[in-house]
Amino acid sequence: MKFAVYAMPTYDASFGLTQGEFLRNTVDQFVSAEALSYDSVWVNEHHFHAYGGLLPSLPTILGALSQRTTRVRLGTSVVVLPLHNPLEVAEQMAMVDLLSNGRLELGVGRGFVEHDYQVLGVDYSDAQDRLKEGLEVVLQAWTGKSFSYKGRYHNVDDVQVWPRPEQRPHPPIWLAVAGNPASLEYATAQGFSVVTTGHSRPPEKTAPLAQHYREAWQAAGHAAPANLAVHYHCVVAQDRAEAWRLAEAGLHEHNRLNHDTRSLSKDVPGPEPEHPTIMQLVEQGRILAGTPNDVVNILRRIQSETGATEIHGMFQFGSITFEQAQRSLELFAREVMPKFAAATTETAQRRV
Repeated sequence: MKFAVYAMPTYDASFGLTQGEFLRNTVDQFVSAEALSYDSVWVNEHHFHAYGGLLPSLPTILGALSQRTTRVRLGTSVVVLPLHNPLEVAEQMAMVDLLSNGRLELGVGRGFVEHDYQVLGVDYSDAQDRLKEGLEVVLQAWTGKSFSYKGRYHNVDDVQVWPRPEQRPHPPIWLAVAGNPASLEYATAQGFSVVTTGHSRPPEKTAPLAQHYREAWQAAGHAAPANLAVHYHCVVAQDRAEAWRLAEAGLHEHNRLNHDTRSLSKDVPGPEPEHPTIMQLVEQGRILAGTPNDVVNILRRIQSETGATEIHGMFQFGSITFEQAQRSLELFAREVMPKFAAATTETAQRRV
């Protein structure tokens, strides 16, 4: 199992930070993840609201990270591809791949905030079709050859896109999947890895989707193994009560802002739903919160149920400060991650 640090920042002026300071702290935290042996860092695109709106341009922050790191993979989870001209995405992300010496992981999805589409004048009702077509254009652009494309949303007439990514034939592609089997089948047919969230359902509910993905992947005859990444909010402390307190307060603010940004849509989502208690979320395996041993046990359950190959931890969210998030991130690296490295080594030795 690989481990990553994931950012979907919810800005709050009460932290006493300017927006610039907040962004620079986010970059600093990602840079620290490399020294702590995390495998990758991932950033998420949102617009027009404190809920993620500090990261509307993922190539910008990944370009900065490419110059301050040397090893960690740099992932987007996700670029909301239907909101962009795919030729521009191909150009910008190729630059990130070149600047980072081939470390880009391109995750794409349609997103869930309809307000972003409304502001930018893009129809949300056919976002999934726009996503698929846009991705076809990106992949053709990345061949480095002149190409033409005639689709429903995009037309390209004999264009050669510069630059070409470092990785060949192209950087790895990840598709965000909420739970639709058709999306999983599309991912396997195209040879894409899959990323999903763990907060919305317990591992046993994700298990059938993960199994469907692996079976379809095998049936498609791909030589490489299937990759499934799952995002989790993560708070680790030596004292369980402290971890739960921080997680509960952070989630409350995170969920409030999530509902606020959804409410900007012309199709208002209605009153904020009831949220489980932190104890319920831990018991259901929908959050990584507690002592290092608690988190190890939750992760073992997730691994057993879903076969996830990567866990992406969001350490700074809601009301959680960078200092609190950094302590959690460091404790996770020091006392949680090694348990899985040891388990992997033991398994490999038994197979030999």
